[in-house]
Amino acid sequence: MEKMLQKLAGQLASVDEASLMNLWDTYYKRVSQFQPTRKWEQDLLILGMIQTVRWKNQLFNSKWKETRTVPSVRETTQVQRTEPKEQETRESSKEIGRVIRFQPKDDGQDE
Repeated sequence: MEKMLQKLAGQLASVDEASLMNLWDTYYKRVSQFQPTRKWEQDLLILGMIQTVRWKNQLFNSKWKETRTVPSVRETTQVQRTEPKEQETRESSKEIGRVIRFQPKDDGQDE
């Protein structure tokens, strides 16, 4: 089972996201009209795979951007010079996590 899933993942990772996104509307319309059939289940899985590729690419780009963003020397120096009380406020207000939206189509926004 695991080998089959790995093979599917490899094949899916090699597919062009733009080509998949061209199919998004088609499969979304199909699954929007529920039918208790094997075909509906397969269409839903296909839509899920399309969404998964989109989400994977958004997450990859977000993580890649994080690794490419290095604080400048000036920013580092400014943080060290702040008063301890101000620094505590900054630390307590930092984001704990970030929600990455699922987007069905490229709306021109970069994540």
